[in-house]
Amino acid sequence: MLAIDLKDKIALVTGASRGIGKSCAITLAQAGAKVIINYNQNKEAAEETARSIGDNADIIQGDITNPAKVEEMMDIIKKKYGRLDILINNAGTTTEYKLEDLPIEDIHKVFEVNMFGTFYCTKFALPIMKEKGGSIINISSTSMYTGAGGGAHYAASKSALLGFTRNLAKDYGQYNIRSNALAVTLVNTELLINRKTGDLKSKIENVPVKRLCEPEEVGYLAAFLASDMAGYINGEVITMDGGRTYA
Repeated sequence: MLAIDLKDKIALVTGASRGIGKSCAITLAQAGAKVIINYNQNKEAAEETARSIGDNADIIQGDITNPAKVEEMMDIIKKKYGRLDILINNAGTTTEYKLEDLPIEDIHKVFEVNMFGTFYCTKFALPIMKEKGGSIINISSTSMYTGAGGGAHYAASKSALLGFTRNLAKDYGQYNIRSNALAVTLVNTELLINRKTGDLKSKIENVPVKRLCEPEEVGYLAAFLASDMAGYINGEVITMDGGRTYA
């Protein structure tokens, strides 16, 4: 039987204290990886994720919007583990305003986390990953295609990850570093359930499979993309939307 094998791999998942990041961290660990859980503020939730994993978990606090802190985080990983095989750029945020009502500070905040945070983490991870190769997975959103969900600032920040992912694939494939993205939507997380805009029931009705995406499903696909089984997949954006985007 074929099985995803990430034994002896070192993985970093940003924003792994809850939601998609937590599920990715748990799934990578179940496949055998040593998983480093990055968080910014919610230490208690990060520790809960680590407990769910057990011995294969480590925790590093770090604000990914601060390049100096990101560089420091990568230095810690380099010194402690000597390698980094998997980077999942998951940390993200949004606020819910239409553009004309959107506070300027919200625009900066969303871009700083969703786009610049991903840039910084990848920039400082690459010198470590170039030594042995690896897999970079950027968690994006179907808003890159549709513009729907989360506001103009969110859609724009997630759209930026498309070009970013494909540039990485082009420039760093020669080092056996594969870069891919997951465009997800309607994932059953606290962030989605607490959203104030739109009727969730009607949104589910517009999904051909008639349900939400479970965070574990994102984790499974991330684990596959991180494995050698996906060794020729590079520069791809894989949509996880139950058929909703083009229905």
